[in-house]
Amino acid sequence: MNKKIVGLMLAVSGGVLAACAAAPGVASADQPVAAATSESAAHAAQTEATRKVAMAFLDRYFIEHNFGAYAEFADPNFIQHNPKIADGVAGHRAYFAKMFGGPKPEPAPPPQAHVIDLVLVDGDVFSVMHHAVNGDGTGRIFVDLWRVKDGKIAEHWDVIQDMPLDSAMPHRNGMGCGYQTYAAAIARKDSVVAPACGVPDPKVNRETSLRNYRDYVGGIAKGDILAAIDEWFHPDYKQHSPIIADGKQGAIDYLKEEWGKPNAPKPVLGPQRVVAEGDYVLVHYMYSLEGLPTKEAHIDIFKFKDGKIIEHWDVKQKVPDHAENQNGMW
Repeated sequence: MNKKIVGLMLAVSGGVLAACAAAPGVASADQPVAAATSESAAHAAQTEATRKVAMAFLDRYFIEHNFGAYAEFADPNFIQHNPKIADGVAGHRAYFAKMFGGPKPEPAPPPQAHVIDLVLVDGDVFSVMHHAVNGDGTGRIFVDLWRVKDGKIAEHWDVIQDMPLDSAMPHRNGMGCGYQTYAAAIARKDSVVAPACGVPDPKVNRETSLRNYRDYVGGIAKGDILAAIDEWFHPDYKQHSPIIADGKQGAIDYLKEEWGKPNAPKPVLGPQRVVAEGDYVLVHYMYSLEGLPTKEAHIDIFKFKDGKIIEHWDVKQKVPDHAENQNGMW
């Protein structure tokens, strides 16, 4: 395997291993099992408190289309990481007033179709992957994360990417969980409680998924990427990235093409924010290439089955030169 590919995967594995090492409820060699169990119970209670806020807010915001939901559910001075929006409820209100306050196009276009793909809740953070499709088939996919403190939204991040036409992707899996054409998306009843990807499997322990993911990236860190993919990717592995073909071989071919080029700059990855629930693990991080000024915010989502990665999504967004807040995209 080319050294550039190994370098990329080592960078990913190092950041994710560091994040997983501190995961609540995962006992380490120097942590008693009783302490880990107590911590896990506290984390579960916090998760359910966050879920109560999350489900009420998401229903108001996405199903009722009430953009004033932030005034009800967020701290007035919540921290905003979307580079186009200023901090706080006032910044959010001003952004949407500007977006919808202009003249309406004539004739009016078909209504935008919206699909909630996945909802995850973990500790004090909840996350939603969702996508929107326009009448002409173009669209965007979003992953939002919110942090809750004292029953109110205290912080928000998002990563947003344009979706190619379904026919232009190397597979037909969609960047979300299907419903990528306008006809399919507009016909589906949007739902927070029944998202397109389904709900995380309650029979799968989040600590197990975190441990499996940690072991996967630990295998990558040994340097044999093909062996790690062969061991940890499920035989029915499904790809949702818009530039990678389906299946195990698609992932291998992409790595060879993208990172096997001579003298390719080394990737630089920032710290990882990990959100896990049931059989899903989401990783949020900053990405750049050594010696180049451009940075991107990335989110990868992995689904596990039988202890192996069966499905993968990713969303990427370039960090702009100017932002309406000083908080960065991570």
